[in-house]
Amino acid sequence: MKYLVAALSMAVSTAAVAQTPSTTSAPSAAQQERVDAILGALFGDRNGQTSLETQWSIGRLPLAQQRAQYESRIDGDVRSGALSSSSGNRAKADYRALVDLEARYGADRRFTPQERADLNARYNSLTQLVAEGGYSGGVSGGSSVADQRGEFESRVDKAVRARQISRTQGTQLKTDYASLVRLEENYMRDGALSVRERDDLETRLDALDTRVGDVGGPAARPRDSSVRLEAIARALPASGLSSSGQAQLRVEHEDLTRLAAAYRRSNPSQDDLSYLDRRLSDLEGRARVRW
Repeated sequence: MKYLVAALSMAVSTAAVAQTPSTTSAPSAAQQERVDAILGALFGDRNGQTSLETQWSIGRLPLAQQRAQYESRIDGDVRSGALSSSSGNRAKADYRALVDLEARYGADRRFTPQERADLNARYNSLTQLVAEGGYSGGVSGGSSVADQRGEFESRVDKAVRARQISRTQGTQLKTDYASLVRLEENYMRDGALSVRERDDLETRLDALDTRVGDVGGPAARPRDSSVRLEAIARALPASGLSSSGQAQLRVEHEDLTRLAAAYRRSNPSQDDLSYLDRRLSDLEGRARVRW
């Protein structure tokens, strides 16, 4: 369920990381000029990527070094009316999160190609967002999770009728979607979604899609829970989750490891297996496991 617009997509265009399909038109000349101006002001060229890549290749932290200049640029846009105060605060918070990610990736003063590509994609998305005037109200440029609820439940009902999923699974999917609507409402209390919040919603929506099973997804995903648990553990360090988010996922991972082991020693019901599959799908989505 790709509701997130391409300008906010945090997916990376490399063989190792899946890319979210673009659903927006190309930026206007004026928007591109603003992107170039931001990059040029921060990194001394109108591309930015060359300077970023060069500095990462020698173990520097260019995003951290340019944080004060970036925030000054945002404050100027707020004063001029190019950005709202709310969008300005969001942009600075998301840049700080990006600086934190750069620090984690570069803790040993080395960046892998995947890490450089991830940072580039995230920075470009944030820069494009600022150039386009800030944050919109919902997911996918105004199409909120709540807006899509009816369509999702219709897909679930269709999957139940086709016996792709059980009636119990269908009911649980609708319950979980309702919880996601409430999460979006909580995120929107200050009037806008941050890049991190949009990314979280997108990941959770993808996990629900996987469980419905009627769209492109992990067709090659193994049935063995131990294999899936190992894949989650491998993917977690590069998931982009915060330190606290990774710690929470590890706790859930340990719980499911014990549960899966208990099921292998017993004769679990179909409902038990469905519950385990649902929990594993959730962790796979949050850890960004790609099959």
